[in-house]
Amino acid sequence: MDIDFTRLKYFVAVADELHFKRAADRLMITAPPLSRQIMLLEREVGGALFERGYHEVRLTPLGAHLLDRARAIVQKGAEFRVAAQAFTAEETNLRVGVTAYAPSDFLERFQTVVGELSVPISCDITGSAADVTTKLMAGELDVGLVQFAGIDTRLRSHVVAEYQGGIAVRADDPLAAKDSIRITELRDREVVVDLARPNPTALAGLTRSLQRAGIDRIVRVATHGGEIEVAQQVFHRRLVAILTYAPDSFLGRLFAPPQFKLVPIDTDRWRPMSVALAWTADGARRRPAVERAIEEIVAKLG
Repeated sequence: MDIDFTRLKYFVAVADELHFKRAADRLMITAPPLSRQIMLLEREVGGALFERGYHEVRLTPLGAHLLDRARAIVQKGAEFRVAAQAFTAEETNLRVGVTAYAPSDFLERFQTVVGELSVPISCDITGSAADVTTKLMAGELDVGLVQFAGIDTRLRSHVVAEYQGGIAVRADDPLAAKDSIRITELRDREVVVDLARPNPTALAGLTRSLQRAGIDRIVRVATHGGEIEVAQQVFHRRLVAILTYAPDSFLGRLFAPPQFKLVPIDTDRWRPMSVALAWTADGARRRPAVERAIEEIVAKLG
């Protein structure tokens, strides 16, 4: 009988949590595929591992009998991976993953700094902060650049940049005449959040923050999530777009005069967005080059 190792890891997680949703969060997957994998494992071992009630999950006698054995196999698998990584660590490039949703001017500067490091580096723009975090936790990256608001508490981090929030409006909009605005000034306006759409975690956090500030006219206007389409809708419908205040970035240049105006949001009621380096403690222990690279990056970014 062949047993899938990943399913054993999922079995141990569910047994530890006795809750499919919490186990899925711990594994950084969603609950439905986790449930399917457990059912496939139950088919492989020839019996149910869990009793699934509406309010609780319990181990069956078979599940209880197999749990310690499964845990030992998962631990051996983790030890195997650590041994392999330790052997090859100094022979491979340091792997750096970068969120695509930090301001573009900062990303350009960051990539320049990384290219000048004294240790060999491979640097890729990975996707959202959640994508970078997942790869860090899985050991697929050594260092990540993420938006700090969504960082996983299991990671170490160091903030390397902060950006005020901002709005983009038509140049003839009354808000365009202001040097800065309070977030509460948007309560009677239609506010566009589409620029955060490619990053679901950031989008959800942005929406909650707007609602807490009493802004409930939140609209989605882009059918494909494109910045140009958002700019067209802001112009023709006189909307307010929420974004990071970074005038030298791609978005800052897109929403520049004469058609538009970028206005910063006062930080009294609206938290700035932080960009941070992130890494795992285990990764730093296995590879001393991780902390050396982080020190160099921080020093070069100032």
